Amino acid sequence: LYMGVSEQSKASKHRLDDAHALLNATRWRGAMYMSGYAVECLIKTKLMQSYGCRNLYELEDELQRRGILASHATVFTHHLELLLRLTPSFDRLRQNPKIWPKFNIVNRWMPAWQYNSDLANRQDAEDFLEAVLDMIKWIENNL
Repeated sequence: LYMGVSEQSKASKHRLDDAHALLNATRWRGAMYMSGYAVECLIKTKLMQSYGCRNLYELEDELQRRGILASHATVFTHHLELLLRLTPSFDRLRQNPKIWPKFNIVNRWMPAWQYNSDLANRQDAEDFLEAVLDMIKWIENNL
């Protein structure tokens, strides 16, 4: 099942590899799109690990039980900021003058880019992927 912790972890690494392959193939928007998914999968992985959950359904139940997630809300979202707000590290992220601007770049990511005919450009893609890599490093060390 793709919602399990190990699948999300692997998906994060694979989507980042996909992003680099697309960047090398001058597919700028595709690289940005895939790298955003890498961040999403990693946040979900870290949330499942920190709450001792095997999959996203368990995570959602646990967060709702603890009152961290509203009963009508869901972890089945692509909204990166919402997912990060579910972690105890969000305030630390906001107060970090080095990583917060990187997060603001990454937080512009949207799954709708898959439908976007705008191809972006090399500079946007490189800046986005650099911010993604910095965020991934921060998430791995802080969540």
